[in-house]
Amino acid sequence: MPPDRLPDIMVYITSSVDLGWDDIWPTAGETGLVHENVPVRFRITPRGPNWEVFRNTAFWGIFQSRSEADTSVRAAMGEIFSLGGAAQVHFA
Repeated sequence: MPPDRLPDIMVYITSSVDLGWDDIWPTAGETGLVHENVPVRFRITPRGPNWEVFRNTAFWGIFQSRSEADTSVRAAMGEIFSLGGAAQVHFA
């Protein structure tokens, strides 16, 4: 393709797509977002004989077993999902 045609194509592509930044990558805390659905991120990590849970990098709780931590996180995720939110869990 000749280089002189590239700007015309780029103008067509950018003008034919009517997306806001939040359609591509929503960010929590921004005002006026149409499709804000940033997931709550849970992380379950071992700490000695216990298991720590972090919610969005903030300490959320400590549990005596991995299954107890997992059950609590899954219950919290269920509440988030029921409100139309998104959530993820990561085991370290």
